[in-house]
Amino acid sequence: MVRTRKTKGREALSADPGPPRSGSTEAPASERSRAAPPRPRRIGVFTAELDDAYQIEVWSGIEARARERGVGVACFLGSRIDSLNVSEAAANVAYHIADHRSIDGLVVIASAIGTFLDAEGLARLFASREGLPQVSVGVKIAGVVSLSVDGSAGLLELVRHLARNHGRRRFALLGGPGGHPEGEQRARAFRRALREAGIPFDARLAVQGSFLQDSGVEAARRLVASGVPFDALVCLNDRMALGAMGELRRLGIRVPEEVSVVGFDGIDEGQYVTPPLTTIVQPLHELGSSALDALLAVCDGKAPGDRTLTCSPAIRQSCGCPPARGYDPDLDRLPADATAEERGAIEELIERARHDDPDGFIVRLNAALAAAEPESRLSKRWNGFLSLIRRRAKAEGAAVFEFARVLVGETETRFQAARRTASEERFATLREISASLSGSFEMPVMLARLEAGLDRLGVGGGYLALFERRRGSAEWSRLVMAPRETAVVPLPEKGLRFRTALLVPPGAGDEWRRGSWILEPIVFQDEPLGYILLPGGADELSVYDTLRDQVASAVKGALLLEQVRTHEHRLEAEVRRRTAELTEANAELTHEIERRVRLEEEVVDISNRTMQRIGQDIHDDLCQHLAGIAMLATVLRGELAEVDGGAVSSIDRIADLLADSIARAKQIARGLFPTGLEEHGLSAAIEEMVVMARQRFHASIEFRASPDFAVPDTDRALQVYRIVQEALSNALKHSESSRVEVRLFRELLPKAEGGESTALLIAEVIDYGVGLASEVPERGMGLRIMRYRAEKAGFELRIESLDPGTRVSCRFEQAQAAAR
Repeated sequence: MVRTRKTKGREALSADPGPPRSGSTEAPASERSRAAPPRPRRIGVFTAELDDAYQIEVWSGIEARARERGVGVACFLGSRIDSLNVSEAAANVAYHIADHRSIDGLVVIASAIGTFLDAEGLARLFASREGLPQVSVGVKIAGVVSLSVDGSAGLLELVRHLARNHGRRRFALLGGPGGHPEGEQRARAFRRALREAGIPFDARLAVQGSFLQDSGVEAARRLVASGVPFDALVCLNDRMALGAMGELRRLGIRVPEEVSVVGFDGIDEGQYVTPPLTTIVQPLHELGSSALDALLAVCDGKAPGDRTLTCSPAIRQSCGCPPARGYDPDLDRLPADATAEERGAIEELIERARHDDPDGFIVRLNAALAAAEPESRLSKRWNGFLSLIRRRAKAEGAAVFEFARVLVGETETRFQAARRTASEERFATLREISASLSGSFEMPVMLARLEAGLDRLGVGGGYLALFERRRGSAEWSRLVMAPRETAVVPLPEKGLRFRTALLVPPGAGDEWRRGSWILEPIVFQDEPLGYILLPGGADELSVYDTLRDQVASAVKGALLLEQVRTHEHRLEAEVRRRTAELTEANAELTHEIERRVRLEEEVVDISNRTMQRIGQDIHDDLCQHLAGIAMLATVLRGELAEVDGGAVSSIDRIADLLADSIARAKQIARGLFPTGLEEHGLSAAIEEMVVMARQRFHASIEFRASPDFAVPDTDRALQVYRIVQEALSNALKHSESSRVEVRLFRELLPKAEGGESTALLIAEVIDYGVGLASEVPERGMGLRIMRYRAEKAGFELRIESLDPGTRVSCRFEQAQAAAR
């Protein structure tokens, strides 16, 4: 098989690249296929399951006749339509896949998939595919060729048998689902049989079932709990009869001593229960083969008409009869279904019996039995043949025929043992495949293990397609697995995209159009994921259903991992995109911060230069101008002293004001720019600031400076000066303190382990006034300016409340003070 892989140069190949573009002249795939050479005819079959004996036998008849007539057949395994079980409802996606693009005609086993549909619902089912040749099996549909079974005569004969041979008078009925046409037909035949036998029916003994074995169990429980006596239970299918018979035994009611139980269908399982089930046998294999013949006739433009097959009772022991021979001792002619090999072997055996050749007879019989199909009816079939052979050969030797019958029994026992061993090995293989698939979460690994498992089971060479579900539609799929030997092109890494209705894209080959195939929907809980198309012919058809469940779990796990990885990749891509955006934004932000820092530095630098210029202008210009005015006032005083002594006092007053203005101007100039900062150092500049503050505010200001307090870096020294200046101004103006302290000192921090001690330079202003409010006014201009200056210079600014008063301190390492 071909797993998904990326193939260079062929990745563009696709079964169907998508809906045609507007204006495209390319014909749809369906039109292109009409121009291609005639394809092999392929028939579709709708049924609900292949672990049910009824459906298996009908499918086997269809499959065998398709093989004889050289047509391909595909079984679409869904479930019961309109089922309330969400998993069954999801499996019915299989019925929506098939249409005229993938099949030429359709056989619908309506009695199986229409359990919950009434006649109107079944009619709608067939009308939905109008134009496609169709045949109904089990239920008559108006306007559709139908093959059904009339059980009326069989039911009448069985009811008479129960009444006459076993004295049964209290009949209970286990019917089918309400509205089911086949179930209602059988129920009507049952009531008519009772009337004709003159037996009244108690309506309280009528129970509705679902044709499933569990409903037989429940019905038996309800009948017994009702307290209404009954001595015969007629079940309208064998599955319900088997369930009811087991439940009656569990409740302590003996079958058939107290209650006779009979069924309807004639499935093989009924022969091997205890007691063997008396039933009405439907010709299921013939029903299937006849349905295919009718459908092919419709495909050829013919009108074959409806056909009704008849049933016959199989009297066994559940009705109360003693064990009987399992074959017809009076067989006088070969059945219609006898094969050419069987006919040839029987002719040879007749001749050997006539010539009294017992050894040759046994050898030829053994060869015929060895060549026979290992089916459950081998004993019944060949024991009947032996009766026919003996009658035609007019053989008298009883011993050879007695030995022959023993040989037939031994052969059937050997076949059954071989089937049982093969079944055990098959399900052991299925368990190993299940364990292998459950441990694979990556799609390529899962597909490789699935291929290997299918080969081990003898059903290798299948196709696996996964739906592209968009808005609830499964119109498109991707083929992720195909037979390697028939694929026209290797599958791309993500699978070959195609319209689901094609079943298999043209690029994957047309092997599936020949022979027998089984389509199983891949459903996880209520979610349809895709389908797997496998070759038919498995020794045990229940293998397909088991594989379906195993593949569904493995596919869901692989898809979940793909989703996680897809989300992971998307998340990684989104993280990369967002990271790139954040990196770009961060670079822009960094650039903006750097630009603002430069602007702030320029603003501070401009502010400092402006303050210096203004200070110099005040000192060098205004003060000099005022000094000149003072000199003129002095000259004017001398001149007026000789003329007007009264004006001298006014001149003196003017001179005093000018002297005070000059002093104030010089203080302002020094405050704007401490001219002695570079010449005499920070301590001297701050001491001069304190002296001027004393003069201006007439306050008690204590100044102390350690000799080792020095800040060589003029820029940092200026920042410390401004911080102290602002703090001192705030203390003098707002603290209402009678005493203020300004201190400059050096402090050694304790040594860190294995390191050296650190020297801190601290400049602080302390007042003993009203202190700060409960919350420091962070938005005050002075405080913001101090914090900015500290941050700019790399200092630590502390503002602490005392009792009473406030301490404002600027702290920095001595090594930092010297760094530029």
